[in-house]
Amino acid sequence: QDERADVNNTLSDKNTGEVIAYSANYLKTEWTAIDPGIKTALEWLDARLEGQFGINSRTDDDQTWIVWNDPVTAPSQTFIYDRVAETLTPFYVTRPELKGAPLQPMHPIEITARDGLTLPSYLTLPPGCDPNATGRPSAPVPMVLQVHGGPWARDSYGFSSNVQWLANRGYAVLQVNFRGSTGFGKNFLNAANKQWALAMHDDLIDAVDWAVAEGITSRDKVAIAGGSYGG
Repeated sequence: QDERADVNNTLSDKNTGEVIAYSANYLKTEWTAIDPGIKTALEWLDARLEGQFGINSRTDDDQTWIVWNDPVTAPSQTFIYDRVAETLTPFYVTRPELKGAPLQPMHPIEITARDGLTLPSYLTLPPGCDPNATGRPSAPVPMVLQVHGGPWARDSYGFSSNVQWLANRGYAVLQVNFRGSTGFGKNFLNAANKQWALAMHDDLIDAVDWAVAEGITSRDKVAIAGGSYGG
């Protein structure tokens, strides 16, 4: 288990089925290895891949893995990883037309709601506004608060065509996992019980207040958008 988020994937021993590693997605997908050999392999991959990664498949001898990688600032890519030779060979790119496109980084952040609940969130800034790569614009920019549907769903780290489109047009995009979002444990989920349009919406307002206080945007330059519950 993970104290912050639900376990969302596992790796098992090819012969016994015993779990040898697991991942949890709090702000990003993070792997925890139980087996020392797997730990070495995951650390080797983590040191060489930007963003986040996972394992699609493994050969029976566990020497060769098919690994996916989403760096956000470039289209996601799949590699062939040879554990013995310690090589990472490009296999294919999912969206080759996006190679070289000005894709913007996604900044994982934690925002504190008025009652102290921590809201795992993501901020994407438009090109050119953060020359020092601090995750904050040098001057306030227009912002879209993009609210996910469900509400039993969540925003996650990774490439989003809609977020990149808005950022490319000059907008910061703030995505907030308000109470009731899934993946962060039962307490976080149940904090939304009987709180539709109450504390769930306060979380969104608190996030906008945070963005204004941080100089990311100004109060008169904020829009809200979403679909399903987020609509």
